[in-house]
Amino acid sequence: MTFKSVYDFILAWQTLIGSLLALGAALWTVWAMHDQARGDETRHKNELERRKMAARARMPDALSEMSAYVRGAGKSLVIQEKRPLPPVAALTTLKDVIEHIDTKQAEQTFELVSWYQVQHSRLMGSDKPKKIERDEMLYDLALLQTQINRLFDYARNEPEQKRPEKPSRQEMAGSLKNAVTVEVWAMEHDEFQGAIETINRRHKSESDDGKRKLIRPEIEDAG
Repeated sequence: MTFKSVYDFILAWQTLIGSLLALGAALWTVWAMHDQARGDETRHKNELERRKMAARARMPDALSEMSAYVRGAGKSLVIQEKRPLPPVAALTTLKDVIEHIDTKQAEQTFELVSWYQVQHSRLMGSDKPKKIERDEMLYDLALLQTQINRLFDYARNEPEQKRPEKPSRQEMAGSLKNAVTVEVWAMEHDEFQGAIETINRRHKSESDDGKRKLIRPEIEDAG
């Protein structure tokens, strides 16, 4: 094949050859863009995962601070200690991590922060609450502690326990004991009868026969 024949072939088919070259270039461009998009997507997923891990790493300290607040509030109601200061740093952390953690736990964290606002408002709204008011405040603390406890496994990257959506009597009673400390629970157990009765009214037992599983603070260990 001579140079002239090659030249004549190209000249005769230059439109087709140009089209094929353009198509090849377009296909290469599409492949390159797709490959870049996959890389960007992978980097984005990795970035989101790192943000989630960073958020979860901040949660245990924040939840521990919330638990300390609950115990302080419990003591203030039962043995008249000074009311605790708001756990500002913990609340700021929990509000921040909502954006980055998994949806289920983000919803639980939102509920925790929202319930704290209700509980704290009630606690600070009465310096010397009547017994019925104090029982409701102790119930508020038990519910807040339950919400805190339910987030600890996730925050520590441990297997999460399967629990019903609404806390059981046993779970709430355990949280009430956490809220006032074991020592106060043992010394002042008569003071919790009203709060326990509230829990028994509002929550079901873990047993199918709830009526036979009423929590009694003077004879049962809530932990």
